[in-house]
Amino acid sequence: MELSRILARHAGVEIVGLSSSRWAGRPVHEILGLPGPVGALRYEKTLDQSADLAFLATPADASARLAPQWLERGARVIDLSNAYRASDDAVYGLTEFAREQLSDARLVANPGCYPTATQLALLPLINQNMLASEPIHVDAKSGATGAGRKVDETLLFNELVDNHYPYRVGQHQHVPELERGLGRDVLFTPHLLPIQRGLLVTAYVKVNPGITADNLLECLKERYQNEPFVQVVEPGADLGVRRVLSTPLCRVGVAPVIKSSWARVFGSIDNLMKGAASQAVQNMNLMFGYSETDGLLP
Repeated sequence: MELSRILARHAGVEIVGLSSSRWAGRPVHEILGLPGPVGALRYEKTLDQSADLAFLATPADASARLAPQWLERGARVIDLSNAYRASDDAVYGLTEFAREQLSDARLVANPGCYPTATQLALLPLINQNMLASEPIHVDAKSGATGAGRKVDETLLFNELVDNHYPYRVGQHQHVPELERGLGRDVLFTPHLLPIQRGLLVTAYVKVNPGITADNLLECLKERYQNEPFVQVVEPGADLGVRRVLSTPLCRVGVAPVIKSSWARVFGSIDNLMKGAASQAVQNMNLMFGYSETDGLLP
């Protein structure tokens, strides 16, 4: 839904078809409230139009079936599921670290929401050899949309409101993705918050001897000084999810105190935007030669 809204206002994009098994036959304006030509389209069960690019916002098993079909038809594919994130046949689309590969990519695996925030916060520090080769502890909290749109008792309003609880501990699908990306063992604990959207990660990392919190912060500042979608936050500034809601931004920061060689590093995003739809559009822009900010920033 977020992806459709972004693409509908992108000057370089013509949406030629939208598919949904749930909404097949219903007009797009009824579901998304979009006016104009996009709103006049109807969702279709399957699409037979020709296209330059297909986005797959589908379960992993559906993406694994549909992506080869679109590739065979000559379209390029951006998949928002977990189907291809470990595949050598796809470019892993963490945009800020994948630009050189995206222009020629035929199949792009969009990262998961938790891995996006975590990797953007930690990869510069790992790449500069600031972190020890110790397991990384990730405490993560997301709004209910992070668990999808499925019908589930734990996502009912009466269960979630005034509540806060961990879920899928030890079996979350993002753990292998995090460990591949970071090159470390990861102890990952996701939690659901009684909010609709937004995601905050706190990563506990052991630093190498002599590394200070200021060193970590300066490393992030240097790496992201020219990045339009990553903001480095000073210690004490607001890193709450409200700052990133409905934006394509990631905000990262470092706690000002390192205790017993352990530091705390933070990342916050809107899980539906930088954690999914807006990052997919970033990747599309680079694949097709648009400015990376087209359709995403004023």
